[in-house]
Amino acid sequence: MFPRHHRARRATFPTPRTAGKRVSTAHFLALIPTEGSGYAVVVSKKVARLSVTRHRLKRRVIAALRALNLPPGLIVYPRATAGQLDSATMQGELEELLSKLS
Repeated sequence: MFPRHHRARRATFPTPRTAGKRVSTAHFLALIPTEGSGYAVVVSKKVARLSVTRHRLKRRVIAALRALNLPPGLIVYPRATAGQLDSATMQGELEELLSKLS
C-alpha cells in the first residue's frame, strides 16, 4: 500500500468522465485529476469478480508502481486483461503509460 499521506481521498476522487488528463494502454487506464495529490489503484468488480483476485491485482500494480517516478495525483484503473500479465510485462506497460502522461 501507499503511505496514508500519498493516498487519494474519496471526497476528492474523480470519476473517469470528470478527470483532468486521461491516458490508456491495452491493459491500463490512468487519470490525473485537476485537483488532489494522492495515488490510487481501482479494480472494479467488472475487472475481477472475486475480491481475492481484485486485491491481488491491486497489490501487483502497486508493487510495479513503487519503482516508478509517479506524477502527483495518479489514479490507475487496470482492465480485465491486466491480471494475466507477468510482472515484467506489467512494469513495462506501466512505464509506457507514464511516458504518455508526460
